[in-house]
Amino acid sequence: MELNGKVILITGASGGIGAATARRLAKKGMALALAGRNVKKLEAVAQECQKLGGLAEVFPGEITDQDYTSGLPDAVRAHFGALNALFNNAGVFETGAFDQADISRWDAALDINFRSLLHLTKAAVPHLLENAESAVINLSSIAGRMTFGGGGIYSATKHAVHAFSGCLFEDLRDRGLKVSTIYPGFVDTGMTSGVEGDRSKMIQPDDVAGTLEFVLEFPSNACPTEIVIRPQFPL
Repeated sequence: MELNGKVILITGASGGIGAATARRLAKKGMALALAGRNVKKLEAVAQECQKLGGLAEVFPGEITDQDYTSGLPDAVRAHFGALNALFNNAGVFETGAFDQADISRWDAALDINFRSLLHLTKAAVPHLLENAESAVINLSSIAGRMTFGGGGIYSATKHAVHAFSGCLFEDLRDRGLKVSTIYPGFVDTGMTSGVEGDRSKMIQPDDVAGTLEFVLEFPSNACPTEIVIRPQFPL
């Protein structure tokens, strides 16, 4: 996909991977629809992107509000005139031993990491399919390909993203929709602030952003459906 002038909707765009992706794609001339809860942070990212050469507009809201997610692609399409790509990036890192789990927190993690992704993708696909080329890129995790103690709900939600992405690709590949899932290890963001280790050795947000750019620019005759990113050196 030629990125200049194309429109992408990014969730969780107020910081971390989402903000890094917005900045990188702004340099490519993309129009950026920035979604998230923190209006001030979204507006700051939008201003950065505009200085870098991209159009940017904020669409603040709660990703678990189904009315918001169902109407968000329509709002983006109405504002920019098109929707070419969706980056499902919003998520939470919820861990803890099963026998000590707070079920309400598990339900919240399911809502944020998976249900909202389903609802938003369902609403976005009709707009995406208006284009000869389009893309849905889902952020999973290395935990979506393995299991670990204390990772029950987080790993489960990320495995769900993995399964959904594969099925979505099979359903719509013949209509030009790329579906790619990115599986990073620990990324140096606020979400991993409690993780012990040398943070300088973690994957950086711009590393993931570069992977997303790679997927979007990949030739139209093929799709990199799964990309795993690991830290080069042990933390």
